[in-house]
Amino acid sequence: MEPFENPFKSILKTLEKPGGAGEFGKYYSLPSLNDPRIDRLPYSIRILLESAIRNCDEFQVKSKDVEKIIDWENTSPKQVEIPFKPARVLLQ
Repeated sequence: MEPFENPFKSILKTLEKPGGAGEFGKYYSLPSLNDPRIDRLPYSIRILLESAIRNCDEFQVKSKDVEKIIDWENTSPKQVEIPFKPARVLLQ
């Protein structure tokens, strides 16, 4: 079996330390998708979107699941399933 390759690897960015002294880590940049629908998404849905992109393996989380989340505004009256793989907890 071939190793998994995330279909969204082109938007994977590096978070640099100040002064260029290495990197803090990597993240998937939603603005790099260049999709105007993302700007209209509520922050809670953007968090779900980033999680789906990060976990996209075309097995448990598919590219079409990511598209469902991006199209949230148009699909909200319908019931659609989206993957939820919690990895971070936000407390307010």
